[in-house]
Formats: sequence, structure tokens, C-alpha cells
Amino acid sequence: MTIIMPDGQPDCPVMDLATTDLADAVRSAPGRPCAAVDANPDDWFPPEPPRGHHKRQRETYEARARALCRFCPVEFLCLELALRYERRARGAGIWGGMAPWDRERLAAER
Repeated sequence: MTIIMPDGQPDCPVMDLATTDLADAVRSAPGRPCAAVDANPDDWFPPEPPRGHHKRQRETYEARARALCRFCPVEFLCLELALRYERRARGAGIWGGMAPWDRERLAAER
């Protein structure tokens, strides 16, 4: 994926962006659901079901993640940022439409 930086810098692949530029692009993007006036931070950081817990709880968490981020203009940038912040450790909350265990698996596949 390639993005155009707000300051008019040349296009570049997301993977080539410096982490600070990536974070700035995510934070400054208009239309992010997580930054809406009526957004509740608890929606993006719900209690995580315990490992090995009921499959239905995990599926609900994952569905919520996808629904919250579905129309976000920087969904993929946010996901890449989370992967960089978390490295191979499990993070928390919903980033880029993915639950923590999904991001952990994605990072391991890289």
C-alpha cells in the first residue's frame, strides 16, 4: 500500500515510512472513528477474553474490531503502527481492525 503524506512528500510504501511519520499520519487523519467526538475509548480497549477461553467471546471481540475500523481511512496505517509498537509481544486493544492475538499471529508470520 502506498500513501500520500499530508505535507506533500512523495508517495512511499507504508513499510518504508519512519515510525514517527506513520504515527503522525495516523493521528492527523480526518475521519478516524476512534477520534470522533462521541468515541468511547473503552470500545477500542474492551476487556480481553482470557487465553483459551470461549471461542464465542473471542469471535465477538474480533467482530467488534472489524466493525469499529471498517471505514477508517487509515486502518492499514494503524495496523502497521500497532505491529511496530508491539513487535512480537501481545499488545492490547483494537488497532487496524485486528484483535491483539490476530496482530501477534501476523507479526510472527512476517
